[in-house]
Amino acid sequence: MPLSLPKGSLSSATRCRHSTTAIPFRSFSTTQHLSAIGPQNPKFIEIPIPPQEQARPKIDIKGTLPPPRNLFPKRAGDKTSTAYFAAVTPEPKEQPEPANEYVAWKRRMAESRRKNLRESLVELKKRQRDEGRVVAGISKARSAYREKRLHAPQREDERLTNPTILEINRTLQSGPVPDPNREARLAEKAARAQAKEAAKEDMRRNALHTLYMHARSFITTEEQFNREIEKIFTETPFLQNSREDNIWVAKGSPLTIQDMLSEVNKSQKSAIKYHAGPAAVTGKRLKKIAEELTGGKMD
Repeated sequence: MPLSLPKGSLSSATRCRHSTTAIPFRSFSTTQHLSAIGPQNPKFIEIPIPPQEQARPKIDIKGTLPPPRNLFPKRAGDKTSTAYFAAVTPEPKEQPEPANEYVAWKRRMAESRRKNLRESLVELKKRQRDEGRVVAGISKARSAYREKRLHAPQREDERLTNPTILEINRTLQSGPVPDPNREARLAEKAARAQAKEAAKEDMRRNALHTLYMHARSFITTEEQFNREIEKIFTETPFLQNSREDNIWVAKGSPLTIQDMLSEVNKSQKSAIKYHAGPAAVTGKRLKKIAEELTGGKMD
């Protein structure tokens, strides 16, 4: 059984065969003829266009058009009257017969310009009247629609909801919305503001007392500064008779959150720390309680 080709393939093959032949006629269109489309052209295979509307391309309009000139201002009078035409396009005086064809052509051109000016003014005036009539009709229709909607009878939903709306408007127009719990609410807000201010004052006092306690170790003189330098910058700054230059190796790594929780829950991996008594934790807690009772930082 011979193979059958679709119609699109047959038409493509036919155009491919005809593309090698010369075009017997010259088309006046800028679009190429189907027989002149080669296989390398995207339009060689016909693809149906979907019925949906295609997106409109963006038109790049360069520049702006000036506003149109008003050819018929009120101060100029009627430019379509006979007197205006006689003043602007006067008829020539009695002239002899033209001496040659050039003079006759000049007279015909002058007559054509007078005719074109008169006809253009009449047509432009007629177009202005028509546009004014259309604009006036649209404005009149809008005014009539507005008056109709303005004097329309009250709708049923408005009639049913109008009593409650009027009551709310009367309440708002008479003054502020009544608030029976206003005094208690204001007193609660004032107490909350005073509590916040008192908490801030306590924080400032504690910070000042802590600064006072830490100020005893501040370096204020040159002798203290020299003693601190001699104390820190030594050959064994971390441990006695130790050459380690890493503080983590000498004193251990900082405590992590898991280490702190293990210390509180008594779940340390070290046997010494696991079997140690609660004296260290109790001492810290007692110091915290004493600081809260005395209201200041303690050493």
